[in-house]
Amino acid sequence: MKNIISISGGNDSIALLQWVIENREHFEDEEFTAVYVNTGWAISWWGGRMSVVQAFCEMNDIKYYEIAAPQGFEELVRKKGIFPNRIQKYCTFELKIKPMIKWRKEMKFTVRNSRILIGVRADESKARANTVSLGERDGYEAIYPLAYSNDEQRDELILRAGFDVLPTRSCECHPCIYESSKIALKRVEPDRIELIADLEKDISDYTNAKRKLSKHPKYTPNEVFGMFNSRNIGQGKGGIREQVAWANSARGKYKLPADENEDGLCEEQAGYCGG
Repeated sequence: MKNIISISGGNDSIALLQWVIENREHFEDEEFTAVYVNTGWAISWWGGRMSVVQAFCEMNDIKYYEIAAPQGFEELVRKKGIFPNRIQKYCTFELKIKPMIKWRKEMKFTVRNSRILIGVRADESKARANTVSLGERDGYEAIYPLAYSNDEQRDELILRAGFDVLPTRSCECHPCIYESSKIALKRVEPDRIELIADLEKDISDYTNAKRKLSKHPKYTPNEVFGMFNSRNIGQGKGGIREQVAWANSARGKYKLPADENEDGLCEEQAGYCGG
């Protein structure tokens, strides 16, 4: 039996790798392969971190693969003409799931000869509270070794692996479309803010021109179609620059909608993103 370890490089991923190392004797001579799907949208220092993760895997006899979709996040947004959002959640499928399916097929990891190990924990959020240790993913047997681990137990695994515990979730997507809190927006790097602003301008110009041509009933000249507009952050649809200004503003100046996702997690494809 072959084992695929799905990782993003975050805290849960490191803990999962260490769990495999410490429990390998129970798997006899089975093969382990860690797979990282690069979205092309990570924070600037994430590539360096993944190089360290790769070295850690190889040092412990775990094969390591980094794979990617033909188009990264930026190219995909330009192609679609819209940012992924809570209704059109195409980013995980296009950037994570499809490359993984393609890789498994090419490498001949089938449902008959392979299983998947995933670092999702029930303690992470309300939406993941029903996570159990055994399950199914894409037709494969799935093991969730950390299902019942709390933060402290996970962190102990990370420290035994020789890594520091990150103060945030995985930064494989920077920022994630679900990370619209003040804390998350304050962390967005200046270069990424400018790239997002450029994307917002191009998408807004395209959408406004399209709406004007079709005489769309909701057409408003110069409306901004931004990365986080669906959450109406700050004073409204002002785009990433306004939203970062909101994040750095004094408390009480702006107000978020009451239905803000308190976990700030993408729950649609738990185990593919953020761990």
